[in-house]
Amino acid sequence: MLNLNDILSNLLLHPEDEIAEFKLAKNDFSFEELGKYFSALSNEANLKGKEFS
Repeated sequence: MLNLNDILSNLLLHPEDEIAEFKLAKNDFSFEELGKYFSALSNEANLKGKEFS
């Protein structure tokens, strides 16, 4: 099983897609929006049968 550092390193090697997005939260950080992103990305990964990237 990969650890979190290995998973993050793997994600950084690939461009963003419908399963992985990178966001920058400077002064406007919303837990509600973060929850929506997690939900949407998780649903897309589930539809593609991916446990993680």
